[in-house]
Amino acid sequence: MKGSSIIKSIFKFIFIFILAISIIVVVIVSAIMIAVSKNFPEIDQMKLQSMLQETSYIYDDAGNISEKVQSGIDRTIVPIEQIPTDLQKAFIAIEDERFYEHGGVDFKRLIGALVHDIKVGSFEQGGSTINMQLSKNLLTSTEKSALRKVTDIVYAIKLDQKLDKSDIMYAYLNTVFLGSNVNGVQAAARAYFNKDVGDLSLMECAIIAGITQYPTKYIPYTLSEITPQDDISSLQIKLYPPSNGNVVPTEVQKKVYDALKNAGKIDYYEDMMLKNGSLVVTKATLNPKSVERGKVVLSKMRELGIINEEKYQGALNENVIINFPQRNNRDISTYFNDRVKKEAVKILVEQGNTEEQANNLLKFGGLKIYSTLNTKIQQILEREFANKANFPNSYFDQNGVIQPQAAMVIIDQHTGDVKAYIGGRGQYGSLIFDRADNPRQPGSAIKPLAVYLLALKDGMTPNTMINDKPREDSTSPTGFWPKNIHGVYYGNRTMKFLLAVSSNVAAVKTLETLAPTKIAAANRSLDYLTQMGFKHLVRSSENPAVNDENLSLALGGLTKGVTTLEMTSAYAGIANLGKQNSPVFITKILDSTDKVIYESKPKVFEMISENKASQMVDMLVGVVKSGSATSAKLSNMPSAGKTGTTTDVKDVYFAGFTPYYTGSIWIGSDTPRELSYTSEIPTKLWAKVMNKIDSELSLEPKGFNKSDKPYDPSEEEIDSLDGDTEQTNAVEPTENQQLDGIIFEENQGQQNQDIQTNTVEPNQGQQAPSTNSEQQSNNDNNNTQNAGSKPQQPSQPQQPVQPQPPATEPTPERPQPPAHEDTGQQSAPPVSYENSQPAQDNGGSNDDSPIF
Repeated sequence: MKGSSIIKSIFKFIFIFILAISIIVVVIVSAIMIAVSKNFPEIDQMKLQSMLQETSYIYDDAGNISEKVQSGIDRTIVPIEQIPTDLQKAFIAIEDERFYEHGGVDFKRLIGALVHDIKVGSFEQGGSTINMQLSKNLLTSTEKSALRKVTDIVYAIKLDQKLDKSDIMYAYLNTVFLGSNVNGVQAAARAYFNKDVGDLSLMECAIIAGITQYPTKYIPYTLSEITPQDDISSLQIKLYPPSNGNVVPTEVQKKVYDALKNAGKIDYYEDMMLKNGSLVVTKATLNPKSVERGKVVLSKMRELGIINEEKYQGALNENVIINFPQRNNRDISTYFNDRVKKEAVKILVEQGNTEEQANNLLKFGGLKIYSTLNTKIQQILEREFANKANFPNSYFDQNGVIQPQAAMVIIDQHTGDVKAYIGGRGQYGSLIFDRADNPRQPGSAIKPLAVYLLALKDGMTPNTMINDKPREDSTSPTGFWPKNIHGVYYGNRTMKFLLAVSSNVAAVKTLETLAPTKIAAANRSLDYLTQMGFKHLVRSSENPAVNDENLSLALGGLTKGVTTLEMTSAYAGIANLGKQNSPVFITKILDSTDKVIYESKPKVFEMISENKASQMVDMLVGVVKSGSATSAKLSNMPSAGKTGTTTDVKDVYFAGFTPYYTGSIWIGSDTPRELSYTSEIPTKLWAKVMNKIDSELSLEPKGFNKSDKPYDPSEEEIDSLDGDTEQTNAVEPTENQQLDGIIFEENQGQQNQDIQTNTVEPNQGQQAPSTNSEQQSNNDNNNTQNAGSKPQQPSQPQQPVQPQPPATEPTPERPQPPAHEDTGQQSAPPVSYENSQPAQDNGGSNDDSPIF
C-alpha cells in the first residue's frame, strides 16, 4: 500500500507539473498573441492595394524618376480576374486545400507541422496557410523563429477577419516568391514562359504553383555552360555577375561570346563585360525536377476533384519549353544610384531598423527617395568617361578591366549636394567597384588642405615670403630634403607663387611652422583633415611603424590615401568661403503614405574664416591662371584648383571649383603602376566637364564672391602672381649645378631604403638653381624647424623680415620621403620617427634668408 501511495503521489506531482507548465505556456502564448495583435496594421481593400505596389523610387533633383528600385525583385501586379482559375486552384491544392473553410489558420495542419518541428528541434516544417504566407510576404519577414510563427498566426486570423477570400488570394498571388528573384504569378509567367499569366497552360500553372515549396530546387530551368556545339540561335541564356569576383574567360568562351553577339543574343556592352570577366553567361533548359513537382500538383488537383482525368492526362502530355522574354537594354544601376541606395540603407538603420529591415524597406517599402542627382551633369560625366580619347594609352589588365581607371565627383559647394558621382569607366552593372570612395594618393592636391589653410589661420597671407631653396636635412644621405620638381628652386617668393608652382620645399617648411615639433605639426594637420571628413588617415596609435604623422603629409605621401569624394567635399569648403557642408546624396525620404521620414540636415564645418578662405580662393585661382593648372581655365567662367601627381605618376589628380560647382577627378590603375602622362590629363578632362556643365546648364558667368562683378574672361590676367611675373631668381642650372635631389621609390608598399642621387651640394654663396615648379635655395640649415612661431609679414615683397631664432625641437624626427608634384616622386609608406636617429637641429642660424 505504501508503494502504491508513492506512485500515486508521483503521478499526481507529474500531472500538476504538466498542468502548471501548460497553464504558463497558455498564459505566455496568449500574452504574446495579445501583444502581437496590437501591432497589426489597419488594413482594408484600399490599403492592401497600396501595400502591393511597394516598389521604391529614386528621384533626381528635378523630381524626375531616376530609378525604380527593384534590387533584383521582379514583380508585376495583375487583378484577380486575369489570373486563371486553374492557377488559383493549383496553389490551393498544393499549399492550402482548406483555404475556403478555415478562418486564416488550418490548425489541423499546423499542429502536425509543430509536432514535426519539435521532433527535429527547428522551425522548418510548413503548415502555413495562404493567409500566413501572405502575412510573411507583406507584414512580417522570412525569419524562421517561434515569435514570427506566432505573429503570422495572429495576423492570418486578422487578415481573414478584415478581407474577403478573393482579396487574400489576389494579394497572395501577386506577392508569392517564385524563385529567381521573381515575385507574383504574372512576373513568373513572363520570366519562365514569356507569357501573360492569363495565357498559361494547365501544366505551366502546375509548374509555377509547385515552385513555392522549394524555389531553388523547383525553379523551372537549370543552367549549364554553353559549348561551341550548341545551336546558338535557339538558346535561352542567362547573364549574371560571377560569384567570386571577375573571372578570366578562356579562348573557347570568347569565341562563344562572339557567336552570341553575332546572333544578337548579347549587345556590345554585354560582350565587353563577358570578356573582361565581370559577367558570365549560361544556357537555360527545362528543369526535370520542376516538371516532376508539377505532376505532383496535377495529381493533387485530380485527387481533390479540381480537374478530371482527361485534363490531367492532357496536361501530362504538354510540351513545355523555357522561353525567356526579350531583354531590353541592360538594367544598369549608375554609380550615383548605387551610392544613394547605400546611403538610404544607412539612414534607415540609423533610425532603428536592422540591416535586413532597412534593405526590405528599400526594396518593398514604397519609399520615395529624393536624391541630389543632377541628371544632366551625371550624363556629362558618363559620356566623358566613356570617351576613350580622354584616357590616352588605355589597355585591359589581366582581369579584363580597362585601365587606367578614373573617378570624379561634383558637389554644389553652397549646399553640399552631390550632383554627379562616377566611380569608374568601362564597367557596367549594379554595385560594382566604386573608386570614388576608394582611397588613393592625392599628391600635391593635398597641400592647400593639409598646409596652407592652417598657415592662413595662423596669420600668414598669400604674400608671406618663403625662401624656396634646398632644405638641409642631416639625416638625408644627400643632406637635403625634400626635392622640388626637376630639382628646381625659386628662392625668395610669396606663398601664393610657390603654391602655384607647387613647391615641395615651401609646403614642408610651412607645415613645420604649425607646431613646436614635426610630429605635433603633422598631428595638427591630421586633426584638421579629420574635421574635414577624411577617414583613411593613419595615426601612430593605429600603426606605430607605418602612419601619417610625418612631414610627407604636406606633399600627399599618405599611408592609405584619400577618396575623391573626400577631396571634393574639402575643396567645396574652400569654394564656399570656409563653410564646408557635409556631402549630401539624399535630401528627403517619404514612406508609402507620403510621410517624410527623413530630411537632410548637412553638418557644417567652419574650416576657416570667410576672409582667409577668400585668400585661399585667390591662391588657387593663381594656380590656374599661371601655375601648374593652366589647363583648367574655362571658356566662360573663372576656375581655381590644384593638381596632384604621385610616385612614378601612379596617381594623377585635379581638384578645383567654379563659382557654381566643385569637382575632383582621379586617374590611376587599379593596381598602381606608372601612367604615361601627368596631371595635365585629369586637369584637361576636368575643364572639359566643367565647360559642358556651364554650357548645358546655361550658367551665367560670375565671380567667386557675392560682391564680385560678372566674370569677363577678356580681363583674365596672365602670369599675375603678386608681381612675380619676372622670375629673376630662376636661372636654369648647369649640369654641375643641378640639384637632382633624392629619388624615393615604392616597393609594393614596403619602405625602400635604397636612395639614388647625383646631388651636388651648392658652394657657399652660390645662387640656388631654379626653373618653374618646385624649388629650394641653399644655406637653409633647417631654420624652418622653429617652434611654431608665426612669421611676420614683410614690408617689401622681396625684403622679408629676419626671423626670430627658432626653438630647439625636443624630439627631432627623421623626415619621411615625400610625394612630389608632377614628377612622380612620392614617399614609400610613412614610418614612425620614434626609433629613428634624430636630425641635427641647427637652432638659431645666422641665415639671412626670408622668413623660412
